[in-house]
Amino acid sequence: MKRIRVFFSALAAILLLAGCDIINPEEQIPAYIYIPEVEVSANAGEGTASANITEVWVTVNGSFLGAYPIPATVPILEEGVTDIAIQAGVKDNGLGNRPEIYPFLEAFREDIELGPNEVDTLRPVFNYLNTVNFALVEGFEVLPHSFQDVRAGLESQVGVVQEGAFEGGSSLRIDMDASNFFVEVATAERFPQIVSNNSARVYLEVNYKSDVPALFGLIGYDAAGMPLPGGAQYEAGFRPTAEWKKIYFNLSLLAIEMRGEEYQIVLQSAIPLENGTPSLSEASIWLDNIKLLHF
Repeated sequence: MKRIRVFFSALAAILLLAGCDIINPEEQIPAYIYIPEVEVSANAGEGTASANITEVWVTVNGSFLGAYPIPATVPILEEGVTDIAIQAGVKDNGLGNRPEIYPFLEAFREDIELGPNEVDTLRPVFNYLNTVNFALVEGFEVLPHSFQDVRAGLESQVGVVQEGAFEGGSSLRIDMDASNFFVEVATAERFPQIVSNNSARVYLEVNYKSDVPALFGLIGYDAAGMPLPGGAQYEAGFRPTAEWKKIYFNLSLLAIEMRGEEYQIVLQSAIPLENGTPSLSEASIWLDNIKLLHF
C-alpha cells in the first residue's frame, strides 16, 4: 500500500511539472535589429536629400510588425534567414498624432541571418519610387523663383537671399513689418492632374524657419482656367522656429475636395496682433527645398 502511495505521489509530481510546461511554456528568445538612423537619397531632378523621417514601419517575412520611433530597437521572434522590409514614416503636417508611411519612398529590404539575443544594426537608405511625379522642385538656386506676392499693393518683400540659407547658395525669404504685417504668396505656375483616378496622394515637402506662424494650402482652378469658388483654401501650417526644420504637408484630401483641374501652392502668414497692434516690428519666413509630389 505504501508503494502505491509513493507511485501515485511521483505520478502527480510528474503531471504537475508537465502541466506547468503547458501553462507556462518556455519563452522564445528574440533577435533584435537596431536602427540608429536613416537617410533619404535623391537622384538628379528629385531635389534635396534633406528629410525628417521620424519612424520606421517594419515588416518581417511579409507580416507587419509595428512602427518604431528612430532610433529603434526592434525585437523579432524569428531565426535564420529573414526578410526585413522597412518603410519610412513621417508626421503628416508635422503633427505628432499623425504618423504615416511616406508613400513616395521605396521600402528598404534586406535578408538577415537572425539568432536568439543577437543584435543586427541597419542604417536604411530610402530612395524615391520611380513612379513619383515631381510637379515642383524649387531650391531657389535659379532665378526667377516659383513664388510671387498675390496681394497687390502690400509691397511685402519676397525674394531670394544668401544669408542664412539652409543649403546650397540661397533660400527664399518673406519679410513683413508693422505696416505690411500680412502676406499671401503663391506659385506662379499652376499644376494640373495632381489628383488622378489611380491615386490621390499629394504631398508638399518644405524646409523652413520662421518668426511667425504660417499656413499652406491650394488655389484651385476649373477647366476654363477660372478660380474655384472660395479662393485659397488652407490645410495646415507651421509654428515659429529659430532652427531650420522639415515638414511634410499632406494635401491629398484638400485637393480631392476642391476638385480642381489645376492648382497653385499658396502660403499665408501674418504678424500676430496684440490689442490690435502687430506684436513684432518686423518678421521673416525662410523657405527652401519645396517639392510638390504626387503619383
